[in-house]
Amino acid sequence: MIKMLRWMLQHERGVAVAEFAIMLPVLMTTFYGCIEATRFILVTQKTEKLAHTVANVTAQSTTVTKASLDQLMQATNDIMDPFDFTSTGTVIITSLYRAPGAAAGAVNWHYQGGGNLTATSGFGAVGASPTLPTNFTFDERENVLAAEVFYQYSPLISSQFFGTTTIYRRAYYKPRFGLLTTAPA
Repeated sequence: MIKMLRWMLQHERGVAVAEFAIMLPVLMTTFYGCIEATRFILVTQKTEKLAHTVANVTAQSTTVTKASLDQLMQATNDIMDPFDFTSTGTVIITSLYRAPGAAAGAVNWHYQGGGNLTATSGFGAVGASPTLPTNFTFDERENVLAAEVFYQYSPLISSQFFGTTTIYRRAYYKPRFGLLTTAPA
């Protein structure tokens, strides 16, 4: 055994193989980490884009119907492509309105679609005063449409590094062509 160790120390033929064997796990972990970080950033950007697109398109409507919102929700998979949104995501559109003389705004209606993920709006129940971000000004007679996007992110290979997490994004837009305070029918 000692003779073999001396022979290995005197000959350098296997040094490159040994160094590669030692570094391979480090290189693979770095490679996998870069791929997962890139995927996570891309999914986060796509959920942000989806929130703004849904809120913007809804705010451009003169009236809101379930049929028009259903049609809009069919586009969610195209916006999130190549990531599957049907089984791992959902969109909630909320109408917020502060009536004249009211001390605070109220949640007028919610609409949920685009995917099968179970989620609850962060604004609160219909008819209740909405939970809004700090420094959000909400004047009398002001109507705001908000889109919330929930996406359940899972890593490709293992959940050791990032784990499964829900990406959540919001976007706010004011209706352009009139109040959209009536619930879609």
